[in-house]
Amino acid sequence: MNLDFFSIASNLISLFALIAVGFAAVKTGVVKPEASSHFSSLLMRITLPCTIFVSLVQRDYDPAFVKDGITIIVAGLVIFVLMLYISSGLAQISGVPKGRRGIWAFISTYSNSGFMGFPIALALFGNEGLALSVMLNISFNITIYTLGAIEIIRDTPHHDSEGLDLKSIIFSNINIAVVLSLIFYFCQLKVPSMIFVPLKYLSDITTPISMLIIGAALAHSKASDLFTDVHAWTASAMRLLIYPLILCGLLRIFPLSSNPLVGAVLILINAMPGASVTAVLCEMYHADTDFAARAMFIQNVACMVTIPFVCSMI
Repeated sequence: MNLDFFSIASNLISLFALIAVGFAAVKTGVVKPEASSHFSSLLMRITLPCTIFVSLVQRDYDPAFVKDGITIIVAGLVIFVLMLYISSGLAQISGVPKGRRGIWAFISTYSNSGFMGFPIALALFGNEGLALSVMLNISFNITIYTLGAIEIIRDTPHHDSEGLDLKSIIFSNINIAVVLSLIFYFCQLKVPSMIFVPLKYLSDITTPISMLIIGAALAHSKASDLFTDVHAWTASAMRLLIYPLILCGLLRIFPLSSNPLVGAVLILINAMPGASVTAVLCEMYHADTDFAARAMFIQNVACMVTIPFVCSMI
């Protein structure tokens, strides 16, 4: 398998540049710190649902792709749920303090599947790899904005177990977009261009906004904390190395499909750094955004080494 490491590096550097812009914007006073909450709301309720919807409605129906797609969706659901609850247990027994355990479990489990995973899957595996990544992202979205969000909320200092609004989490704009995109794909419904074009424009700004939010969160962190926060490093090790290598071993023993791209995409997507929406969800649910930003920063730097290493194991 020919790996285009230049494409990997260029995608990562582009994301770092956007993070740096968000950092500089807050530090120089161009953007007020409180603006990040408004950006978070815009991303979660408008631009990210558009990204999810647009990713599937453009594809033509293909029975072979559907079979592999269903396989990777089911596998993704099992993997994400197992990783989340294993991580939750590890957070408790490894001494992660309360108020961080939910974030530690979340950022150990969920990768930057859409913003980084998609372009890298396209560079390494072509259009079929990208399409399978989109299908895996269905499992990702189903679990991250339900079980994942609950994991963060449960551990926040202001959490009231009786006040957890499961209805608003389950019936979020994100999950509605997942359902609509599947309906449009399987029914091969066409979206009029006057509607699709603005949806595509909104979809295109999702990545920049999410990176700017991470940069803005980093602006509140002390540089020394990046090197002294042990829990941020342990979460990064789980996300970038331990889980991807476990998946490599399991999928060699138990291949999911005759199509090798199914397993390859599962491993690659799970080798990405933590999900960009980690900082967004922490901002929305008043969790420890600084801890999330530090872990995100460490992972986005370290993945320059770990992603090529994991790719060599596929």
